[in-house]
Amino acid sequence: MTMGPMIVVAATGFVVMILEFIFRKGDRRWLTVLSMLGVVAALVVAIIHFNAKPTFALNTIGVDPFASVFSVLILISALLVLLFTLDFSAKSDVPAEHTYLILFAVVGALTMASSIDLVTLYVGLELLSVASYVLVAVRTHSIRSVEGGIKYMLMGALGSAVLLYGMSFIYGISGTTNLMNLSGAGLQMFSTYPAITVIGFLMMLIGMGFKLSLVPFHMWTPDAYAGAPTPITSFLATLSKAASFGMLLRMLVFIFNAPGAHLFYWAGIIAAITMIVGNFIALPQRNMKRLLAFSSVAQAGYILVPFAMFGIAQSADWAGLFDSISFYLFAYTFMTVGAFAIVYLLERDKGSLDSDALIGLYQRSPWLAVALTIFVLSLAGMPLTAGFLGKFYIFVDTMHFSTIWLGVILFATSVVSFYYYIGWLRKVYQKEPVAEVTALSASPIMHTLVAVCVIGTLALGIVPALLLHPLAGLPWIYG
Repeated sequence: MTMGPMIVVAATGFVVMILEFIFRKGDRRWLTVLSMLGVVAALVVAIIHFNAKPTFALNTIGVDPFASVFSVLILISALLVLLFTLDFSAKSDVPAEHTYLILFAVVGALTMASSIDLVTLYVGLELLSVASYVLVAVRTHSIRSVEGGIKYMLMGALGSAVLLYGMSFIYGISGTTNLMNLSGAGLQMFSTYPAITVIGFLMMLIGMGFKLSLVPFHMWTPDAYAGAPTPITSFLATLSKAASFGMLLRMLVFIFNAPGAHLFYWAGIIAAITMIVGNFIALPQRNMKRLLAFSSVAQAGYILVPFAMFGIAQSADWAGLFDSISFYLFAYTFMTVGAFAIVYLLERDKGSLDSDALIGLYQRSPWLAVALTIFVLSLAGMPLTAGFLGKFYIFVDTMHFSTIWLGVILFATSVVSFYYYIGWLRKVYQKEPVAEVTALSASPIMHTLVAVCVIGTLALGIVPALLLHPLAGLPWIYG
């Protein structure tokens, strides 16, 4: 069933929206549970079709290795975020609309993962984006939340406009929006309209740069991440980013493959700048969510590194690059959601996002302190964690394809990230300067979420074959 996961999630979203209008009073967390069941059903459908032969519907939506991998990733991210919001939605000041807005955003993300047409890709992106703007500003009584939502919307609208303008250039010189047709027309576009093709490529890369928080298009990220409710921040940092990388991968590799090999060098330059700026701006940050925001910017730079190598690698080597990107995105999802979950607990307990809230965490909850240690060391790239292997595979790719300068920058900036993460850990294991230490309260829901993220982070770091083996059997290149 080509559109199965999208149909299941969309149907669940409409049902939850109608039920929310009917049952407007009382505890409505059961709607979040219903949403999670819908996502689980969609995930089952996606896994069933994981190794299916590429099939297409309406010449716009397809089930292929791109769709299979990114749909599973998006749905796992959605499940983690919904579990996160299950605890968050217990608050009386949280609008119930956030549950079905997340589901509609997931529909947009799945559309981005499965589309083989520029128009459908753009529609999916806008569905994800519009829902995200509202989710960031969902706490209308909070000035920070509304301010972050407005900044995100303005920068997102600018990014969408630039992206759409770039798409219009490509359509104008090719006469088609279908990615399969564009893949075959690449050589003709470059030979007949080289300048317009380059402009189209750069505008599409810049437009997606806004969505992915790539430097210098990252200005909205710290305010949106800090202002949004923490579960929504984890949504922006993981699910939204995974879908956007999937869309970028589809567009650039399908349209600008062999004829536009030299253009991928620009992706490498942006990746290098993003890794450097993201990590160095994170150094002085005391606000935990802002630090994770800039860390997220740097992580986007790491994930972008393999994109630069598509212009160098032979098509037979592309599968390895796809695997590196996919592995890092899965690893990034677990460690990032887990880190935000513990920041959320500290924010709720201390009423502050200052990093001093970390002081004495090991005394107050040894389990959560160890979990946070695992997450931040994984984000920094410590061995035996998923983050280390993700960076290692990308680093090996840079060596294999002779882009050593990118590998050096990746390694150096990872070392820089250890500095601010070790600063966190120093406070975590520092004794709290009070006579009596109170335990950090966390619901069973949050303990479950943190445990799942710890297991995912360690499992991918110790037994990477759990993910690499299914990825290795996928026919990434077809047609």
